[in-house]
Amino acid sequence: MNLTLRLLHPAMLWLVLCFLLPQTAAAATPVSVKSGRHILDSEDPGRTEFGRLIYLSGIVMRSDNPDFGGFSGLQVSADGARILAVSDKGQWLGAELVFKNDRLTGLGGVEMSPLLAEDGRAIRGKFAVDSESLTAEQPGNLDGPVYVSFEGDHRVLYYPGGIRGTSIRVPMPPALKRAPSNKGIEAFDRRADGTLIALTEEWLDDRGNQRGWLIGKDGPQNIRLRREGIFDPTDLEFLPDGDLLVLERRYTLMGGPGMQIRRIKADALKPDTVLDGEVLINLAARYGIDNFEGMAVRRNTAGEVIIYLISDNNFNPLQKNLLLMFKLAP
Repeated sequence: MNLTLRLLHPAMLWLVLCFLLPQTAAAATPVSVKSGRHILDSEDPGRTEFGRLIYLSGIVMRSDNPDFGGFSGLQVSADGARILAVSDKGQWLGAELVFKNDRLTGLGGVEMSPLLAEDGRAIRGKFAVDSESLTAEQPGNLDGPVYVSFEGDHRVLYYPGGIRGTSIRVPMPPALKRAPSNKGIEAFDRRADGTLIALTEEWLDDRGNQRGWLIGKDGPQNIRLRREGIFDPTDLEFLPDGDLLVLERRYTLMGGPGMQIRRIKADALKPDTVLDGEVLINLAARYGIDNFEGMAVRRNTAGEVIIYLISDNNFNPLQKNLLLMFKLAP
């Protein structure tokens, strides 16, 4: 300890050291969450078929905790028992899924905590905290390494020890620095071979396509997603067969929110291509949906592909935190 620090009053010395020394991971905070059933089609409550997806169940989630909400990235454990999410406030959320008669009814054991930066401190500042996508390096392993993408300060952080630990910045294409503040990497995932795929939100090329990259052993290579109407990508998930699901949302003052999911064939994921694919589901505001930004995929013990969607309520009391479950039709 240098002479300057030795001359400080003990209380002042403690404050200085808090700023100079890296902080350890903050303890997770238990959060109380109330949930209600979400009926997707109020005009036909028994309806389950929506395009190529079958609606299983869903919930609306509410909490008095001011940090609860804004969920933009989602992962689900391999056994379908737990979820992990990240939010626009730079927080992670962990919870158990509660079922009754095979229907999702709520969350249990909910906890939240700030994401940590490279120095081990909680990420702070509006320009830095906006986490948009969450990807597990080992699909279904919520306790293992994960990637988190951010807007504002456009970057991807890798958490080698899991979401509770410190992070390492992932090298990204230099062109990403030119993206507008709120139009960075909104959709992100990792292919089984280790290749990263990133799509930006509404940062269009001169032909009106969404910009993106494949980032693998040969470095970053350009890809594009054909923009359909005013839809923008918000998340990506690889299916077990290697095809890619793209979650997209739109919003207009007159029409409200809308969402769709497109399926991109695995063999189409090549550098310098414009991606496009079959629309599996398209939902408008009348289905009580909201701003869907997070998606997760798992295969259950019956071999069925289950798709989970979570909405970002923008911490707006007029919007909803939804968690929905679908099954991919054969």
